[in-house]
Amino acid sequence: MGKTIKLTQLTDVLSDLVPIKDSIPKYVRDAGLKIQHIDTTGSAMNVWNNVLYEADKHHAVDEVVRAVLNIYPENPFLKAALSEQEIDYTLDKDINPIWHKFENLQLEKLTMEQSTLLPINFLAKGVIKSKAVAKVEIDKGGNMVGKGTGFLIKVKGIDDLFFITNYHVLPDKDKIDKIRIVFDFELDINDNSVASKSFYIDEEGPWYSSGIHELDTTVCKLKDDENQLKNYGFLELDHTDLPEDKFVNIIQHPGGEMKQISLYHNIITYSDERIVQYLTDTLKGSSGSPVFNSRWEVVALHHSGGEKRNGEVELPKGFKSRNEGIVINPIVEFIKSSHGKNN
Repeated sequence: MGKTIKLTQLTDVLSDLVPIKDSIPKYVRDAGLKIQHIDTTGSAMNVWNNVLYEADKHHAVDEVVRAVLNIYPENPFLKAALSEQEIDYTLDKDINPIWHKFENLQLEKLTMEQSTLLPINFLAKGVIKSKAVAKVEIDKGGNMVGKGTGFLIKVKGIDDLFFITNYHVLPDKDKIDKIRIVFDFELDINDNSVASKSFYIDEEGPWYSSGIHELDTTVCKLKDDENQLKNYGFLELDHTDLPEDKFVNIIQHPGGEMKQISLYHNIITYSDERIVQYLTDTLKGSSGSPVFNSRWEVVALHHSGGEKRNGEVELPKGFKSRNEGIVINPIVEFIKSSHGKNN
């Protein structure tokens, strides 16, 4: 029995959502399958692979998906998996329309001259940078719901420690008592949940905001009565270049889930003085994430999906073929100007 693209990708999705293999049998039983018929040795990914193989034999893949959807009802990956079409239902982009816009010489440069090899310390540096990234949650009727992502910053030339996210994530200072900022919402190297730490916004602190159609940025300070924010470091913001055809990486809380990273194949396809667009995987909840270059410098503040171009493939509802951030250079100038007026 051949493994389809859909099943291969579904294995990855389920492994991310349910990474502890001892939790998998519940979903197997809920799907009407017998766990004793499935090899449960090895990693969680191996077990999910075996579960889907068994489910496929019994035409029960959708039942497995629905069983997990009961716990993650808004997960767009799972929703897309129920489609009858054999589609690429992850957020990976069909890059053919993008490649077609390059001339042959440009394409040769991208595929031959531009190496994606990196020194191994790239990974260690990324882990350090990731500490400053946090989930933004809002209290809705007593339930804390993922609203976006943000990160701790210092602007070159200013010693103050700020927290930055999108304006559309934090538009209203009057409601900040309902917002909390959660750091370390992630898995460790053993796939166990890390003990997270929550902070709240300082109502008496600075509040610099620029609307959605401007820089879509909100900058504030967090309460830190116990001097704990020092454990998360910060990302320094300064002017950077944004050449097209280069790569970017985003550390984020997609869909309000645990911290994740989107790495290479994420090529910049367009930029101007205000926005940059790139082929990078994100979801609702990724708004406010830092967009990095290969030197782990922040080059943009992610804020939305880019507009669909003519000829691009249709994707499931809620998915974007490209994504978009606000270039960091005007944000740096905005923070310097706003902070100068208040000091």
